[in-house]
Order: sequence, then C-alpha cells, then structure tokens
Amino acid sequence: MKMYLLARRFGVVAMSFALASCTTTPVEFNNKPSAVSKAALCKTALETQDPAFQFQLVAEVNRRGMSMLECERMVAQQRQAAAVLVGLALVGTAAAVCANGNCGGGAYTPTRRYPGNCQYDWQYDAAGNRCGGRSAMSRPGGW
Repeated sequence: MKMYLLARRFGVVAMSFALASCTTTPVEFNNKPSAVSKAALCKTALETQDPAFQFQLVAEVNRRGMSMLECERMVAQQRQAAAVLVGLALVGTAAAVCANGNCGGGAYTPTRRYPGNCQYDWQYDAAGNRCGGRSAMSRPGGW
C-alpha cells in the first residue's frame, strides 16, 4: 500500500513539473520561433518579466493569428485542468487510505456502562443490566 501511495505522489509531482515547464526561454525562442508550441508561447508571454522578450512573444502570437485574450483563456484552461488532475489524485489517495481502514471516524460507541451505582435510569450497570428504577435519578432527592 505504501508503494501505491508513493507512486501516486510521484505522479502528481511529475505532472506539476511537466505543466510548470510548459514555457520557453529566449534562446529556444530565437533559435526557431515556429517550433515553440502555442501553449508554451502563450504561457511565457503572460509570465515573462522581460519587456523586450515579451514584445517578441506577442508578435509571434499575432503572427500565428491568435490574440492575447485567447492566450489568457488557454493558460487559464490549462491551470484549471492541472488543478482538476491534482484534485483527482488527492481524492484517489484519500480513497486508498480509507480503503485500507485508516479513515477514522464513523464508529459507533455504545452508551457508557457505569461500574457500581447508576446515575440515570437509561444507563447500564457493570453487569450489563439497565439501571431503570435503581438509578439515583429515580430515587427521591436523587439529583
């Protein structure tokens, strides 16, 4: 079971790195701008802090017939999809842990049995008998 959880965690981390690495560098872009994918182009154009590089990226986006609004939507959809995948991985991990019996909660705890005298009539004594009229509450001045 531990190996299963470890594999799931590794998968989530690998997916996160893959989605995070969906950008391009100025060197890669300048070597062959047409080789950069639309997703990497848009993500880099929206996230870069270099104004000159951003100008080049926006020009390439426009050359491909896209707008920056389309880029923003594409990047938002990718982030949403990544969040869904991570959420599914977490739910799957939680289900695996619960299936293993490590969920906790949900257990029924019976009424506490009192050794010796009973305070209330609905309680049970140490022998498992209901206290009823023998309880302190049932006697005069029993509160």
